[in-house]
Amino acid sequence: MDYDDENSGCFQNVFRSFVCVTLTLLLSLNFYAYFWGPSADSLDGDFSDIKYVVMQLTRGLTEVNRKHEKLQNEMERMSAVIPAVAAAAGRAKDALEPSLRKNSRQALDNYDYDRQVADYALESAGGRILDTGDTIEHLVYESPISWGLHLITSWMCRECQGASAMIRPGTLPGECWAFKGSKGQAMIRLLGTVKVMGVSVEHIPAHISPTREISSAPRLFQVEGLEYRSDPYPHDFGTFEYDKEGKPIQYFEVLYPSTKGYSLIRIRVLTNWGHPVYTCVYRVRVHGELSGRNQNFGADDTEMRIENE
Repeated sequence: MDYDDENSGCFQNVFRSFVCVTLTLLLSLNFYAYFWGPSADSLDGDFSDIKYVVMQLTRGLTEVNRKHEKLQNEMERMSAVIPAVAAAAGRAKDALEPSLRKNSRQALDNYDYDRQVADYALESAGGRILDTGDTIEHLVYESPISWGLHLITSWMCRECQGASAMIRPGTLPGECWAFKGSKGQAMIRLLGTVKVMGVSVEHIPAHISPTREISSAPRLFQVEGLEYRSDPYPHDFGTFEYDKEGKPIQYFEVLYPSTKGYSLIRIRVLTNWGHPVYTCVYRVRVHGELSGRNQNFGADDTEMRIENE
């Protein structure tokens, strides 16, 4: 504001100088007319016109000066308000940052989860569904024709939905393994021998479900490790509970870890969240450390292990 004060003082000095020069000029003309002028009457009209112009200029300059002072006052008022606005903006930013960080972390957990933790059951990486035991898949139409079409498409179409849906990336509504009742099981062959440290279970949130509820989500489930398909003494990694009110993707650290690695994992769903007809399993991930002897597996070795199982 010192710069504005300097401009205002300069403007006032110029204005005073102009008035002084004008008055001096008028006084000189008066002296000239009185002592040397030919006719006082003819000069009176000229002096009147000059006086009128000077008065108009004086009024204009006064108005400009008044507006300048008004603008200066407005700028001073804005300068006084700006710090308060900046402080309010800083407080709002501080209040919003925790929620923004929370939302960004939640988005990362939900949509970028596979970039954070390795999934050794992922089908595109080499995982496979080997067996579902006596679990019966849920079909909307249970006529003989629908059963026949289901069997044919399951045999011919590798992309058909079934138990393999739970080791595939898609988790849109309906992209799940649906089976009758609240109990079911699936045996997963991992991409190699893995020292299992945890599993993740994913289900769609209620707000994107067509029915606005997810009672078909699994609740209690058990994880087992097998040395071969008919292993009568599987290793029990523990029983866990999926919280339908929690995050869509939930991680469970094994309760009873094993120093031994397993290439076969069995998921047993024991109960769901109350749906009387069927249960939906959207995604199951298996996490841990790949054994050193399997880190250099080639395609031929993998196929050989499938044939020996």
